Amino acid sequence: MKIINRVIKKLNYAFKGLRIAAITDNSFKIHFVFALPIVISGFFLEFNQFEWVTISISIGIVLISELFNTAIEYIVKMFTCEYHELAEKLLDISAGAVLMSSILAVVLALLIYIPHFR
Repeated sequence: MKIINRVIKKLNYAFKGLRIAAITDNSFKIHFVFALPIVISGFFLEFNQFEWVTISISIGIVLISELFNTAIEYIVKMFTCEYHELAEKLLDISAGAVLMSSILAVVLALLIYIPHFR
């Protein structure tokens, strides 16, 4: 029972983190909102299994990147409120990771959607 209680406790922390990101991070909200029509349209276009897997992984990568970006933003804010060159680099690099994952998601979405509209 101790193991189950520890797992439940850890899951509660994880869901709390998702809730914090969903409430406080506008970029996370935006990415989540952009994902909704993609998922809904997948039902109308009758995506095959490969297309669903590709879209799901793409959306997941973008949201996970945004979660890490948000965590890094909180870490930087925890240590400094003033400008610091290394803090700027951390924030820029983490934002770049989100950008790269978003570009990947758009490219994969185009590869999936274009054949459906030919």
